[in-house]
Amino acid sequence: EEACTWLLFRHKLEYLMRISAMYGRDDQPLIRGFCIPEQVTAMSPRWERILLWLAVALMESLGIWVKICTDPGYAGTDGFVLVPRDRAVIATWIRAEGIWYAGKTTRVPDLGDYSEVAGHATAHSVTDDATPAGRLRLLADYLELDWAWLSRRCAGLGRVGCARLIQPHSRLLSTEGVDAALRFAGGVAA
Repeated sequence: EEACTWLLFRHKLEYLMRISAMYGRDDQPLIRGFCIPEQVTAMSPRWERILLWLAVALMESLGIWVKICTDPGYAGTDGFVLVPRDRAVIATWIRAEGIWYAGKTTRVPDLGDYSEVAGHATAHSVTDDATPAGRLRLLADYLELDWAWLSRRCAGLGRVGCARLIQPHSRLLSTEGVDAALRFAGGVAA
């Protein structure tokens, strides 16, 4: 259910778009790591795993490579995007005083710590592939989601969008993120 916020909250989509536009480069893509231990995956209902997969598809659609680490020791790590040799941009709901926390650090010791975490997530990622389609397929396999069904449903929903199915009644919510994820996932799967 935490993944749902990336898909439906307007400020989360704006954050992802802004961070991608500011720091993403073809020669050195942004990498976003998540820790999803196997026991968490096994206990999660299918709909939660689909929402997580769609949130990853949204990030991948913006050029952010997503790496999935299964080591439970990293489960409490803040969400961050590492801009190599420059800064770490932190966006997390872990230990946040409010709904979530967003900030940045340029402190060398912090950057070293975040680099170590990013290195571990990259080296041990269950989604290790050079393409977004490959990473999404590996994630679907890890989450025990049927790739053929998932890609077919995303392609179909992506063509029409979710506006007729989901109509948020808050200025804070939008279907733009979920529609972008569906279009991207349906397109790369083809």
